[in-house]
Order: sequence, then structure tokens, then C-alpha cells
Amino acid sequence: MNKSITPQNSNLKSVTRYLDQLHENYSKLLILRIDLGYAKEHGRSLELPAIKRDAKHFLDNRRANHSLFGHQVGYIFKFENTAEKGPHIHALLAYDGQKVTKDAYLSDRIGKYWSETITGGKGVYHSCNRQKIRYEQCGIGMIDHSDSDKRKNLTEKVIPYLLKSEQSIQGIKVGKERSVTKGIAPPRTPKVGRPRNNTPRLASPGA
Repeated sequence: MNKSITPQNSNLKSVTRYLDQLHENYSKLLILRIDLGYAKEHGRSLELPAIKRDAKHFLDNRRANHSLFGHQVGYIFKFENTAEKGPHIHALLAYDGQKVTKDAYLSDRIGKYWSETITGGKGVYHSCNRQKIRYEQCGIGMIDHSDSDKRKNLTEKVIPYLLKSEQSIQGIKVGKERSVTKGIAPPRTPKVGRPRNNTPRLASPGA
């Protein structure tokens, strides 16, 4: 199979372009990596539609919860369903780094919002930002537009792991369900003094 047309590589290209577009519009991005799921006693009895509903609830409520999401500028969700954990989400949330700075604190607040409010006490979460000091090639937390090393870690380390094929969701029907969803890229509005990204845009595969 031609690797350039596999779903995994198609998603990787689409997500990488999406993050590049966010960097074009914001001088700094605060990147959160949070895993969202359910406690074992609940997760093993739940199926994909349950977490799809909770994810929609989570996203729909952002406008009414300014303290948590007022400066969020993007997101990527990777849905999974395994026998051990049940349905869960590997989430990446992007914030305007000029407006918010405390990534570990914010990721904990969002995790608790998921576990206590969205799932009614049935949820659990894990914040990768709490452990980012352990990563030799860190691609989360605060990332400046000009920080090529950290941006590379984000797109070449964090995102491929998020999307890796071993984590494909069980029960997905091609064309009807997607294991990866993301926000809508903002219009391109480079700011004065900011280097532009001149990489040609490609048509989105719809991830």
C-alpha cells in the first residue's frame, strides 16, 4: 500500500497543516495533552456512542464556560476503544499563549471538568502536561512561533504518537465514523514581524 494515502498519514498531514495554521495566527500557543476516559467500572460497559456524546457535550459547552475555554483556539481529538479502558480520547487543546500560561494547572481544571461535570462523576483523566519535564523532546506546554525545535517535537513526536495506527478505534465504519476530529483552521492573518509559513496548502482529507 502506498503510505501516502493511508488514513494515518492522511490524518497526520491534515493535523500538521492545522497546527501550522494556528501558529501563523498566534505568536505563542499553549499546548495541552490530556487523556479523557471513564473509570474502569464504567468504561467497560460503555461503547463508542457514549464518548462521542460526551465529547460533543464537552465541545458544545465551551462557549458558556469562558474561564476554561475563553482563550482556546484549537483542538484535536483521537477516539479509541479498547477492552481494558473502554472508550477514551487522546485530546490536544491549543490556547492563545499570550492570554494563558499555566498549562499544568489548566489541564487539571479541564480534566476535572470532564470527570466531574461532563461525565457526572464517571470520568477519569490524565494530564501529560503535569509530566512534561520527563520528556527529552518536549512538544507540549508553551510554544513560541519562532521555536522551531519545539514545533518540530510537536509535529514529529507528539502528533504521530497521538495518531499511531496501533491505537485505531474498534468498531469504526469507514465513511461513517472518524477516529480523529479537529477544530476549524482560522483564516490566515500573519502579523507584522512574524515570519510567514510559505508551505503550499493541500486539500484537507476531512479528518
